Amino acid sequence: MNGNYNIMGMFPLRLFLLHQERTTLHVNEPKFLQLINDCVENESYFGIPFQSKTKFHEHGSIVKIVAIVKKYNNGELDVLVECVQNFKLVSFEAKKENRLYPSGVVQFLNPLAIEHNDKLIECALDYNKLLFSQSEDEDLDIGKVISLLSLKDEEKLKLFRYNPLKQIQFLIHKLKYMSILVHKEKLVEHQYHLN
Repeated sequence: MNGNYNIMGMFPLRLFLLHQERTTLHVNEPKFLQLINDCVENESYFGIPFQSKTKFHEHGSIVKIVAIVKKYNNGELDVLVECVQNFKLVSFEAKKENRLYPSGVVQFLNPLAIEHNDKLIECALDYNKLLFSQSEDEDLDIGKVISLLSLKDEEKLKLFRYNPLKQIQFLIHKLKYMSILVHKEKLVEHQYHLN
């Protein structure tokens, strides 16, 4: 990837990955199989613009192929990908010249970088302790906090678009909400075992 803009193949999905997140994609459409094969052959990246149920969003994830996990007899593939950067879509073409798959011009965006916040880390450590019943004084970084919450794709997209203060507020609110849910779940389990 060179410069601040680049043209690359696109694979629209209801998926939003943050920097260094990994996932496995099942690829069965001929146009996207062609995209994967082109990326493997050229050692290049492709973009995943986020597509919700009702809308095609301008933000997405640039991913590299880590491994072809499985090749099926019918040509379908399971592919492990990792997000290397996020982007804003500048333009989109439904079909790239001489290729079956779409392409787009993307503007590279800086990775999500939430400033260290003592209240956020305190809430994350409390939630971690509640989940795993252990008192670790391990200093959780922001990546681990986000991973701990298992945010939905829509939530990660929202978080990515917020300003730094709003990002911290969002994560603290989510940690507190999830802590309440886990606490209630443990109470129900405890009452169930008592009966």
